[in-house]
Amino acid sequence: MGEINYTYQHEDFNLSLAYYYTLVLQVSSTDFTYAIFYDDKLMALASNCPIEELANPTGMADELFAHFRDIVVGVDSDGFTLVPIELFNADRVTDYARFLDVKQDEKVLAQQLDADNFIIYKTPAAIVAAMEKFDLTRCVYSSKGWLNAIANTNPADNTIFVNIEHKFAELLCFKNGKIRLYNTFEYKTAEDLAYAAAVVFRETGALQNEVKLSLSGSALNDDYRERLAEFFPTVGVNELQIAQLPAGLTSGQLLKLSALLLCVSSEAS
Repeated sequence: MGEINYTYQHEDFNLSLAYYYTLVLQVSSTDFTYAIFYDDKLMALASNCPIEELANPTGMADELFAHFRDIVVGVDSDGFTLVPIELFNADRVTDYARFLDVKQDEKVLAQQLDADNFIIYKTPAAIVAAMEKFDLTRCVYSSKGWLNAIANTNPADNTIFVNIEHKFAELLCFKNGKIRLYNTFEYKTAEDLAYAAAVVFRETGALQNEVKLSLSGSALNDDYRERLAEFFPTVGVNELQIAQLPAGLTSGQLLKLSALLLCVSSEAS
């Protein structure tokens, strides 16, 4: 086994039993998070792994290419557009992608996001090449599990779901159980987050004192939560539980990552 700086490793974790495990990767253009689950129990986690290890594995080759029962790769994107399912035409993906300002070193991917929408998104061509090692049919838009897990809870129309990762946040709200608005925003400060939430809040048509914020994300911290609470009266952590996690790791912190488990059956063989 390679030398991985594990954020967490279960005492019973044994890579020789990989055929019982599911490998989950969450990939951005600069790094990736590596997680292994036994059914829904987290067995190993490593964050901020260098993207070079995905493209040309050396130290992590044994871990990445063990004979896992299932694999799902969640891919972050800097640009995307949603197309209602009744309007989507696979032959027109290139036309849809014109909204994304695709560069020469980027590739466009398209897949069904939920029961109502397809998502067309771009990602660096080098990332796509690296993912081909795992079979592109196992790759999904990284927030697909998060979006659908929340949708399955019958979300209230006045709730804005905010997932805070490093450098960017995702904001989501529903109307009658269907996505009303979903977008991503770059941020540097808590004030940036508050501004983004205010933009989405105005789209809901609700009064400010009626809006609830439900927070999650690997970069979520008390400072962000307290600052948002200055603008919105009800701010809480999303406690939706997807996986069994050890003490010290909360479901809110790992919600987006663990929700990728919900994509295995629909995308991976």
